Amino acid sequence: MKKVLLALILVALVLVPAAAATERASKTDLAVGLNLGTNNGVGIQYRMNDFDIIANVGFGFLGGNSLSVDAAANYKITEFEIEKAQFDVTVGGGAYLGVLFGATDPIYLAAIAPVGVVYSMNNDEFPLDFYLRVAPGVKILPKIGFHFGGYLGALWRFN
Repeated sequence: MKKVLLALILVALVLVPAAAATERASKTDLAVGLNLGTNNGVGIQYRMNDFDIIANVGFGFLGGNSLSVDAAANYKITEFEIEKAQFDVTVGGGAYLGVLFGATDPIYLAAIAPVGVVYSMNNDEFPLDFYLRVAPGVKILPKIGFHFGGYLGALWRFN
């Protein structure tokens, strides 16, 4: 119970300051694509009113073979421009769940705080978002510790 409470407190500490951001990180409601990094698989983004839900489902090959899922609420906190290319900076809070194959403790659970940079192509023919995201966090299961994830991906935005 203490572990769950600690995870909820950490997620709240990340989400409360970011909740003031009201602009969205993407241009349409649904985006699906490829995610490469500590979790290789499918990346998904669904836009809500004030934030995005981001998720990754795939296999983790770094640190042991595992099936992994992570999901987070993602907020745009600022933006910047490089030679007319618009980039969004995002921060979020969520959870990572991994099932480690062949391990004595097969369940891996962590509270994560993903931070990312997103570039959206403003092109109707190729509505792509490219992102780089790091997700430090606190491992809750099998024992308390440090967690780290990192992703590079591309998402196709659907209308």
